Amino acid sequence: MKKVLIYSLSALFFIGVAAFKPKPKPKAKATTAKAAEPKIVLSDKAYDVKFDKTFHDFGTISEGQEVKTTYTLTNVGKEPVLILSHEVQCGCTTPSYSKEPIMPGKSAEILVGFNSAGKSGAQDKTVTLTTNGGKELLSFKCFVGEKAKVDPMPSGGIKLKQKSN
Repeated sequence: MKKVLIYSLSALFFIGVAAFKPKPKPKAKATTAKAAEPKIVLSDKAYDVKFDKTFHDFGTISEGQEVKTTYTLTNVGKEPVLILSHEVQCGCTTPSYSKEPIMPGKSAEILVGFNSAGKSGAQDKTVTLTTNGGKELLSFKCFVGEKAKVDPMPSGGIKLKQKSN
């Protein structure tokens, strides 16, 4: 009877130790994680913005061609940013953007179009945005080539000879 008691107590002891043993940590699995979005660091200024780019090169385009590019503005300040107005060098450049406030840490797109009708050669254009934090300058360039020249058709058209059978 003593042996049964000793074996029973020993068994309970080992079961108790096993129950409170820490579980092994799982091994790190090799996973393909999605690329994390870049964290936006806010500045100490009330109104501060950053652009993904402030310059764009359209390269060579044909005269009469319309091209567009997008600039992304991110509010890195502490207060909402408003785009109050814009200035362009000529009517060939047309910016469009939301009139809604851009909250801290949020972004907005400014779409800038250029119509090359009546233009030729090197073109350097700017758009000046006025925000409640100041003025921001966006620019682009392109080279406008001549339109392909087509010989006009004679006023009487082209006369075809008919085969006689």
